[in-house]
Amino acid sequence: MGSLPDLTERSRPHSVRTAGRTRSDPHRNRAVINQIPVSTIYKKEWPWKKTKTPIRNTNARRRDSAASSVGAASVRRLIARQPPQLPGPLVKRYTLLCIASGLCYTALIPFTAFAGAEAGALPLAILHTVAAVVSPFSTIILQKVGIRLTVTTAHVVISLLLAAHIIDIPLMILLPLYAICGLTYSPMTLALFVSATTVSQAAGDEPRRKVVLRRALRGLHAAQDIGIVLGSLLLGASLLIWQEDVAPAFQSSNLQGNSSEDFYVEDDYEEKTCGSEGCPGVQSLPVSTLSAQGRQILVAVWATLAFFAACIAVFGTVAGQSPQPDARTIAKDPRTILGIPMGLFIGFQQGFILTSYIKWYGVCVGGWGGGWRALFGTGALQTLAAATLSMAAARGRRGALAAGGAAAHASLLLALLRWRAARTDLALPAVAAAAWGACAALWEVLQIGVCVGGGGWRGPWSIIIGSRHAGLALACVARAFLCVRSQLAILALSLLSALISFAVLHWRTRAESRHRT
Repeated sequence: MGSLPDLTERSRPHSVRTAGRTRSDPHRNRAVINQIPVSTIYKKEWPWKKTKTPIRNTNARRRDSAASSVGAASVRRLIARQPPQLPGPLVKRYTLLCIASGLCYTALIPFTAFAGAEAGALPLAILHTVAAVVSPFSTIILQKVGIRLTVTTAHVVISLLLAAHIIDIPLMILLPLYAICGLTYSPMTLALFVSATTVSQAAGDEPRRKVVLRRALRGLHAAQDIGIVLGSLLLGASLLIWQEDVAPAFQSSNLQGNSSEDFYVEDDYEEKTCGSEGCPGVQSLPVSTLSAQGRQILVAVWATLAFFAACIAVFGTVAGQSPQPDARTIAKDPRTILGIPMGLFIGFQQGFILTSYIKWYGVCVGGWGGGWRALFGTGALQTLAAATLSMAAARGRRGALAAGGAAAHASLLLALLRWRAARTDLALPAVAAAAWGACAALWEVLQIGVCVGGGGWRGPWSIIIGSRHAGLALACVARAFLCVRSQLAILALSLLSALISFAVLHWRTRAESRHRT
């Protein structure tokens, strides 16, 4: 046996470099041969020592692109999707309810001004006193009776009260009618606001509900303010048809020898004739008023409009679920305590403009021709201001609006304190009343925007409605016993307290909204 070959020598590869030198290559001067190092041949390439190059995951990129396309498509669908439409029957019923409320205000508010300026407003004080007492129980009444029956009954009672003034009925019979009207007044007011919130519940998400609630309340107050304008126009038309010039019965004997110019020189001219008989020294001239036949026909028209409002309310009332009242929630809610001063001021200033202002700066100056113009100016500018100011308040500018309204109303009160009503200023009473209506619309919008809506608002709002009726009752009592200058001083003090309480309530509401977000 021969010797075995050397395996190490066979497995050893030949050097490329040696082969390159011994190999004959005619092109060796032209081409460069890349030589492979020997170390790379013997080097063991372990898997964990390999440099990992990033691998492009095409499937993940496809998934990302698919997800982004799906997201973009969903965003496009959300943008293209319209907000949920309100049910048509619900909108129609609420529109009929606004029309019914407008017709009721067409009869009730001008009648309040007419009776308050002439009769001393004591029966009206009974009406609003009873309404203030019943108002805290309005939520229970709505729970037991229902919204439709509450609104319809209130309109029927108002129609009966107006119809009772067509014929000569003793005062002892009229006073119970005023009290019954007060029993139904506060629940009717709360039922109107509940109907507006019921409409907003069908709007979808929370931001959409707030928008619909503001629009529903705006439409309701626009209908009521337009009703005031129409009622004043009816009064003006009646004066054109059944007008008569008479010397006022409240002419005092101590003023017969003095002219109006000499009367205005004295600073205490208001103190000479206070209360329901108060008037400046222009009563020596005859003033225009309605004849007896004109009053009967006008009140009959107002009673008919209130009856039509009751008929429309039967088909137009929006029914909604009334939750059980919770006394503990009402007591702990800051809207209950902090909303009362503003409610008192709103009621007092509304009662002042409908009783003392209409008499002092309207009827005493130019007869009922000046009275209906002042009432018309109040309703007209109140309608315009309520629509525009509610849009500004929706953008979160309540603080600036409150500051501007405080300055305007304070200036108006100061002007009325120093203004001497004269027969040559026939346009000024209407202009001042219009400015007063704009301020009244501002306070109404601000308080409703803070207190109406949200959780558990019905109980606190019923208390605020009661405070408003209490302010109206105080204004009617002041019309009978106090001078205009004293009433303006009380209004200034109540305005200050209302501003302080509203500022604290507005601050707490904003703090709670920030805490929730």
